[in-house]
Amino acid sequence: MKTIVIDGYKFEGPYRMDKDEIPAEAGVMLISTEAGEGFKIMCVEESSDMAAFIAGSDRKGLWIEHAYHGEVDIYILRTDCDDVKRESIADSIASRRLSSLNCQRPKVVEDDW
Repeated sequence: MKTIVIDGYKFEGPYRMDKDEIPAEAGVMLISTEAGEGFKIMCVEESSDMAAFIAGSDRKGLWIEHAYHGEVDIYILRTDCDDVKRESIADSIASRRLSSLNCQRPKVVEDDW
């Protein structure tokens, strides 16, 4: 495993989806793939249980479709912060890269009328 720093946060990985065991811990995940000499972040996700989130995600097919040779890599940031802070971290990372996150789930804007 290696460590990468994104926006000051240290992520470890890559964990290969459906091959490596993702920790069943709270955290933020960079769903990514190989890209030339580096990697490309396809979307940013967060969960109180990263293993369960990845295993049960309805977006796995989309990630595989957009991944280089169908190989999805996951970099993780383990956190012990509350749900609101974890979501804030994920949103902050994603908002700086929206134009290149080809698998990012659109943020739902709720109307208050």
